Amino acid sequence: MRRFFIQPETIISEEVLLSEQESHHIRKVLRLNVGTLLQLLDGKGNIHDARILSTDKSMRLQIISSTFVKGDAVPLRVCQSVLKGQKMELLVQKCTELGVAEFTPFYSERCQLKKTALSNISKKYDRWQRIIEEACKQCNNPIMMQLNPLLSFEEMLVEQNSKVQKILFWEEEAQQNSLHSCSLMATEAGLQIVFGPEGGFPLQEIKAAQKVAFQILSLGPRILKAETANIAAVSIIQHLLGNM
Repeated sequence: MRRFFIQPETIISEEVLLSEQESHHIRKVLRLNVGTLLQLLDGKGNIHDARILSTDKSMRLQIISSTFVKGDAVPLRVCQSVLKGQKMELLVQKCTELGVAEFTPFYSERCQLKKTALSNISKKYDRWQRIIEEACKQCNNPIMMQLNPLLSFEEMLVEQNSKVQKILFWEEEAQQNSLHSCSLMATEAGLQIVFGPEGGFPLQEIKAAQKVAFQILSLGPRILKAETANIAAVSIIQHLLGNM
């Protein structure tokens, strides 16, 4: 069944009008006809099964049934130092598929993007948001990952409250300090996990993270590319939290 997003504030009654943009996509691109069944998602966990009643400029849909899916009991928040090329698009997509609650890009000392490229990051947000929406549709994930604004390393360190368990992965950390030896706190506050750029974190950034109660962990003996480390750790942690 095809899935489409509506604004969370949309008032749901027996009938709903779709936006002109979604209506155009359904009518002109997908060529769905009156009577076709589809699903409406609001990104907050609400799923509405609906039937097309008209193919006007703003399509009219009949709501057949509605359900609500709760988010993970222990939300996972990912902070990623900005990577070059299309790697960030890959991570936005995969973190959405893996059920991450929030994704925060930040820039750190060894970030390999030039200042001009960093200043243009905001221009990528519309595309990243579309990638999140498409990943939700494809994976039938009714809860949309929240995409946060670009932060500095210092801003990222202090953005979470003290109840959140905070973990930073560092390739130079002793291998005995890993997820194998770490106790994950399964609380409603959730976890914040941080990944560095291609060049890794310098020691002064590690010390700054430790001062605000970050646990510094290794991902083991294998040297992983920045994007691989992110996907591997997120998958493992989601499994350990019971979110997968």
